[in-house]
Amino acid sequence: MKIILMLTLISLCFDSLSKVPSVQLCLLSTDEGYSNKIHNDAFEITDTVNATEELIALVNHLAKAEKNPLLKRHYKTLAVFANDTTHGFLVSESDQEQAAKVLEFMKNDGSTWETYLNGPRPLMMSFKSHTDGKYSYYWLILPKGFDGNEKEFPLYMELHGSGGGSNDNPRKMLYMPLQPEVAGVTSQGYRKEGFYVYPWGRGDKWYRDTAEADVFEVLNDFDKMFKTDSNKQYLYGFSMGGAGTFRIAQKSMERWAALGVYSGAMNDPTLEDALKFKTTPVWMAWGEEERIAEVNRLVRDLFIEAGVDLTWQEIEGVGHKYLGEYQEELMDWLKSKKREE
Repeated sequence: MKIILMLTLISLCFDSLSKVPSVQLCLLSTDEGYSNKIHNDAFEITDTVNATEELIALVNHLAKAEKNPLLKRHYKTLAVFANDTTHGFLVSESDQEQAAKVLEFMKNDGSTWETYLNGPRPLMMSFKSHTDGKYSYYWLILPKGFDGNEKEFPLYMELHGSGGGSNDNPRKMLYMPLQPEVAGVTSQGYRKEGFYVYPWGRGDKWYRDTAEADVFEVLNDFDKMFKTDSNKQYLYGFSMGGAGTFRIAQKSMERWAALGVYSGAMNDPTLEDALKFKTTPVWMAWGEEERIAEVNRLVRDLFIEAGVDLTWQEIEGVGHKYLGEYQEELMDWLKSKKREE
């Protein structure tokens, strides 16, 4: 009898779910003191133990009902990675706490297309890697004025810096921008001057081996969905991401109109490396007081020796910081560059 009642309640609950953007979620439990209830507005989490399961249930339901292919894929990505253990991380207490915040966001603004169309929130795009058969993902922020038609926007790909290993857990970067208070989104995500792509890159793997392959698989996946302005493709990054830009660009130079290396943590750069940048403008900046200032000065000197079109600055009195003022300067500089036919 109890099983029949539970199934009936589940059926009634999901039959009552309305279409996006107004979403309802039922919590079902046989435990005393934890009653069945429906929340129409913000979802109040009193116990985060089941937050991951509740998030998965919600986004799976949203995906099933969703007609927009980008939103559907976004929901499916959240469902896959909320409980993913293939990358070596079990769901931790911290993951559950973050999942509770994502659940609150997805119950409200996170389930509306306008949130991603008009603001700095990323859609999460996942794919199965050909390198090891595991799922990976990337952030996708839509450009201002995107309507799904054939207009060719620029592409901005940013490579993230190191989190000291914390980004190896795929849920860290997945959950960060999908909470009631947006976090982790850099300048171009707010400017929305083109498609903004931000690969997970397997976390803090320095864009080598599977992490390098991840970046190229992201580009391949993105290119299958969107046609962009081939003369306005930009790659840049901070710290580990700056080193990744230096590395990835050498293997794909024909694609990029311009490159940005902010406080790049390069390792043993050579003149042979620098010569590969001769046809592509490069912007560099770093802090005078950071420990990797010397390697940035070396790369600057190699670029100058190689005849690279280089714009650079050493910021006085500053350490290893990704300053918003210079992010904006980089975006303005990139926007002014166009690849010659």
